[in-house]
Amino acid sequence: MRKTTAFAGLGLAVALALTGCAGAATATPEATTSPSVHDHDTVNSAGAGLRAALQGVLYDHVFLAGAAIHQALQDGGDLTAPRTAAAIQTLDDNSVAVAKLVGSAYPDAEQPFLDSWRSHIPLFVEYTLGKVGNDQAKVAAAVAGLGDYAVAFGQLIHSVVPTLPAEAVQAELEMHATTLLAAIDADIAGDPLYYSLLQASATHMQATAAALAGGIAVDKKIAL
Repeated sequence: MRKTTAFAGLGLAVALALTGCAGAATATPEATTSPSVHDHDTVNSAGAGLRAALQGVLYDHVFLAGAAIHQALQDGGDLTAPRTAAAIQTLDDNSVAVAKLVGSAYPDAEQPFLDSWRSHIPLFVEYTLGKVGNDQAKVAAAVAGLGDYAVAFGQLIHSVVPTLPAEAVQAELEMHATTLLAAIDADIAGDPLYYSLLQASATHMQATAAALAGGIAVDKKIAL
């Protein structure tokens, strides 16, 4: 059975792999005065920079998606209305930024990642339009599509980053969908909880970004 804690366990494994077991070495003078092979700058390392960048763009992704959907609701579902179109373009710019970060480690994967990432965003729009129009078939199709996307995305990421299990990635994307859909429901209902739900969804994506960066760091053997 899938567990959403799979990434947490992976993060621990990543940390151990990169730092070594602190208790394994005896505190000899040589050990305390000589640099260890595991010593590295955990603030300015390439892996730490990738993690911070991924956390930033994926955190923004949630808020930009929420803003685009909120504006679409304000414009009566007209995706070509100037403000909605601008919000959608900004969201797509963010998708390009996410793909470029992945491409910085795996150049050949940048475009496939972008194509895949872009494909899940319209499903949230379809869900919103279905909810507003009381079209349960459209809502169900969007939810099913998001489920299928999570599976496909998990497989894609695992094929690129073998250190990340497909099921763990899938579980993270399912949680992303669940938390963002909850925020969308609140927005449609005019529920003030919308803002805290959107914040919770964005915070979850930061953990996902950290796990993704950790998997890349292990696969590419870079300091995190």
